[in-house]
Amino acid sequence: MDTKSSLLLISVLSFLIIPRASFANSFDLWKKDYAKRASKRGLPKTFVMSILSKVQLDLEVIKKDKKQIISSKTIDYEVFMKKWLREDNARIVKGRKLLAENDELLSRIEKIYGVDKEVIVALWGVETLYGEIMGEYNVIRSLATLAYEGRRRTFYETQLSAALRLVKKGHVSVADFKGSWAGATGQCQFMPSNIKVYGEDFNKDGKIDIWQTKADIFASIANFLKKAGWKMGKTIGSLAHKSEAFSGSLNKYYTKLQYQKRGYKSLNGKKIIDQNWFVRRAAVIPMKRSPIVLRGTNYLPLIKWNNSSLFTAFNIMLVEAFSTQ
Repeated sequence: MDTKSSLLLISVLSFLIIPRASFANSFDLWKKDYAKRASKRGLPKTFVMSILSKVQLDLEVIKKDKKQIISSKTIDYEVFMKKWLREDNARIVKGRKLLAENDELLSRIEKIYGVDKEVIVALWGVETLYGEIMGEYNVIRSLATLAYEGRRRTFYETQLSAALRLVKKGHVSVADFKGSWAGATGQCQFMPSNIKVYGEDFNKDGKIDIWQTKADIFASIANFLKKAGWKMGKTIGSLAHKSEAFSGSLNKYYTKLQYQKRGYKSLNGKKIIDQNWFVRRAAVIPMKRSPIVLRGTNYLPLIKWNNSSLFTAFNIMLVEAFSTQ
């Protein structure tokens, strides 16, 4: 190997080795800088550093942030939905069981907040499979990593500050503060800043516990939807199969007859004639063989939770299943 090639190899190896250590060092510098900024917003610098000094950078979180995929036209909706509902429609079966078991509590919350108990349980089931899958990432570590990464630094620093306030006030410990890689936490998967705004201490024990306490979990879901404009007794919408031959615009309000003329039918294959609405706009789910969402009164309140037509389809399916058991 000649001298020029040797120098090139050394240069490449240096590029591969040095940045990781440099990355970690700059993470430590960011922590100190963030702690100074947080102290101006009511979080003691010593408290912040006592927690962040033990936090290491999570490279897996950075990788996921750079490669996240929300939906894809290459994914088959029917295959995906079958897997999502689980074997023997377990997500529906479990939801029905829990709806019955918690009926007294859910009925009280429904009356107080004006939010249908079926949608409370549906959202619970969509977000975490009724508390079964809440995420195993440490929320403080994930948020610190994402804030440091910088793609959405302001947003994630805000979330980190909210998370640290929850720890400081005793709502949750750092060790128990688990969630998704992006920082959503609890059985209803709130971002930390949403816990202060929408979280409810329904059992009046001094804590907003969306991790273990059903009363607080259900009431927090209901409170979010109430503030989002939920209308009791109204629907999110309905699903309809589309004709492969139709390629016209759906960005208008159409009657049931107009949808039928365009080749749309209910999921059961019947005409769209027995639904209690006059005109609706549609939302497209960007997956192969997917139905469209015929948007109901509570479509807009629900997408304030998660701006995804697929997300609304999940909830429509569960609510309809719970209402027709």
